[in-house]
Amino acid sequence: MPTLNSFYNDYAVEGFVIIGIDDGEELGVVKDYVAQQGLIFPIWVDPSYLSERAFNTMNLPSSFLIDRQGQVRLQWVGAISRAMLEKYVVPIIEE
Repeated sequence: MPTLNSFYNDYAVEGFVIIGIDDGEELGVVKDYVAQQGLIFPIWVDPSYLSERAFNTMNLPSSFLIDRQGQVRLQWVGAISRAMLEKYVVPIIEE
């Protein structure tokens, strides 16, 4: 999460948005985690697992890059490095 936090901090001014989705955990647990990690991007709580169905995934963590037109451009399963974000996401931000 520190990588995503840092990247969000650097690129939010260019319209880049991160929305974390936590599925299946109670709101209090999620709030504690957000506070512990010092997250600066929003986290949505999804107790009904609707996001898993919408994105057809049960793998955690999963990440999706949705462009300004609402199209899913990239999908990752697993951790994301700063190098991956710079290589794959920055060019889409700059479009």
